[in-house]
Amino acid sequence: MEQIKAPTPIAIMLACYNGEQYLAEQLDSLLRQTCRQWTLYIHDDGSTDHTPQLIRSYAQQYLNVVVLDYAPQGGAMNNFLSMLQRIRADYYMFCDQDDVWLEDKVQISLDQMKLLEQQHAGLPLVVYSDLYVTDADLNIINPSFWQEICLYPEFVTNFNEVGASTAITGCAMLFNQQAKDSLPFPPVHATMHDAWISACVLRAGGHIQPIRQPLVYYRQHGGNCVGADNLNHITLSYRIRNFKQMQLKNWRLYRMLRALGYGSIVKFFAYKMRYKKLIKQKQAQQP
Repeated sequence: MEQIKAPTPIAIMLACYNGEQYLAEQLDSLLRQTCRQWTLYIHDDGSTDHTPQLIRSYAQQYLNVVVLDYAPQGGAMNNFLSMLQRIRADYYMFCDQDDVWLEDKVQISLDQMKLLEQQHAGLPLVVYSDLYVTDADLNIINPSFWQEICLYPEFVTNFNEVGASTAITGCAMLFNQQAKDSLPFPPVHATMHDAWISACVLRAGGHIQPIRQPLVYYRQHGGNCVGADNLNHITLSYRIRNFKQMQLKNWRLYRMLRALGYGSIVKFFAYKMRYKKLIKQKQAQQP
């Protein structure tokens, strides 16, 4: 597959599908970024609303906005990864169609990446931020997505631990070319593009560095492909009612990790139990 060389250090990839309601607000937030070292690549996945016309109007107005024209890919993960395969840059970011980025998101992410590269030159690297969880009108529901889903980055630092929590959100990530080079295509049994990339980077001996501040307004509107589930509110009755669905989710995650050479399912559940224990200990220490 012939690759497009981005004219800027950062390639931002926006996957869209029937996103006309919120897409312009997201695009405008990108255009307000304090860092200008990026090119935005957009691929529409076969929208039936006015999304195609909207993205073409932005591409006509702005030289750093490029619409990619090829067949629909059938879902957000395939759409994002199809762009990643076609584009080459120094750094990569994913962008959802319905969020809003803080104006310094790109600059802060790039600065953190540069610092991480000084410590781990030549390795696959990912930096990722926290997010504001908002309603459809961008009113903040929770000032920390990590708090909402009980994500503690300090407990997920290597490939053994990655099965405990794969909640490194794609729209909050920036990763380098070495991270992309660590990805085996096609993505066998991948559950989602961000979880797969995180697992591949850690498997390759790379590093994932959290940015402990929210840089995205993560809009929850009922039509999200992936939303924010508050794990603190999952009761025993919920677990009983949804036991089959939860175990299916675990199986799909384990199948992805097994395809990457993770090891036994006993190890998988042992690390999940360890993660839950560490969370309880951490929460007990908090005031």
